[in-house]
Amino acid sequence: MATAQRESPQHAPIRDAQVSPSPRWELHLFDRWTLCGQDGQIALGLREERLLAVLALYGSRSRSYVAGILWPDSTDARAMGNLRAAVWHAEHAVPGLLLHTRTRLALAEDVRLDVHEFLSAVRWVVGPDPTFDTRQLGRAVAILHRGDLLPGWYDDWVLYERSRLAQLRLRALESLAEQLVSLGDTRSALEAALAAVAIEPLRESAQRALIRVHIADGNYLDAVREYRSFRTRLAAEMDVSPSGQLESLIHPLLVSRARIRTSTATATA
Repeated sequence: MATAQRESPQHAPIRDAQVSPSPRWELHLFDRWTLCGQDGQIALGLREERLLAVLALYGSRSRSYVAGILWPDSTDARAMGNLRAAVWHAEHAVPGLLLHTRTRLALAEDVRLDVHEFLSAVRWVVGPDPTFDTRQLGRAVAILHRGDLLPGWYDDWVLYERSRLAQLRLRALESLAEQLVSLGDTRSALEAALAAVAIEPLRESAQRALIRVHIADGNYLDAVREYRSFRTRLAAEMDVSPSGQLESLIHPLLVSRARIRTSTATATA
């Protein structure tokens, strides 16, 4: 069985890429695998697609590491043979796309990767003091609303990275919703919060973000409905109650509704 050499932890954070202002290629892993050159889209075999995806996610790696990731159920010899074939086909189909020596593999520096754009957007949104540049904010919104990583791929390494990036997306969407509310853009804030809830309906921090948006927009009825729906689902599926943070957020609205009902009942008595 092929094994990846432990040159560094397998699930280390994805590193940034230094790309030129006018990259020769663009590799997209969100929504679907796509490689584009200056003359349009480039088609490769599945083996080559998987090779480029690993290098995009993990950066420069030893050949044995890449072979172990891609063919974990093969012998070392067979995995290395598959890797040599994949490198050969990729190099001949797209000369210059790969940087390779006898021991290491990497993507060329002038490859733009949507994964790195995604991580940059996440860092900007969740940073300690993001600058509220309208154009940058709009770009971050668009990037965070992209689809899943490599949909339809079920390799273990893909499943792990898909889950990991989904968690980063969740955190960024929640933070984005709060920042948009502070800017008065409740419409975009609602889209971000709803996207977070759609990814993980039982995540309380996402529900808090959504309820805050409703409250900021004056939609108190929607806020109470979301809270009650979440409380019911949480109890049914996990047998737990919302935290004190959520309770304190919604409590003033519940008290207000109770007072209105009491006043109405008294007036009609």
